[in-house]
Amino acid sequence: SARELINVIRGRAGKWRWNNNGNVAKVEDNSAAMIAATPTTIDINYILAERSREYYAEGYRRFDLIRTQKWAELSTTFSISGINYGDHTPVTVTRTITPNLYLRPIPQGQIDGMQMTDEEKKAYQNPGY
Repeated sequence: SARELINVIRGRAGKWRWNNNGNVAKVEDNSAAMIAATPTTIDINYILAERSREYYAEGYRRFDLIRTQKWAELSTTFSISGINYGDHTPVTVTRTITPNLYLRPIPQGQIDGMQMTDEEKKAYQNPGY
């Protein structure tokens, strides 16, 4: 099952053998606590949350949410720190994600190069662009 596979990874990840910060050997086993933290039911929302932690700042999150049609559901409201330097007060941000944002616009140069009427070219573009 998905839970068993995740627990294999967590069991391995929970065993520390080296401390990069101190550049010294460090043997520590946190695998039992990590395995215990795995929920009994694994669904798509859990997998997307795991991927967001695993690939943080690598640019996969938006495409994962668009591909699974979860972007509006999971990203409409989020919390961030304040906008000023040193301001750690959480601020809730709400945005509107409209259906046309799930698709990118087709570059105008590509559309212009197609042998179509102007009306067909206009209809060829993705909705909302």
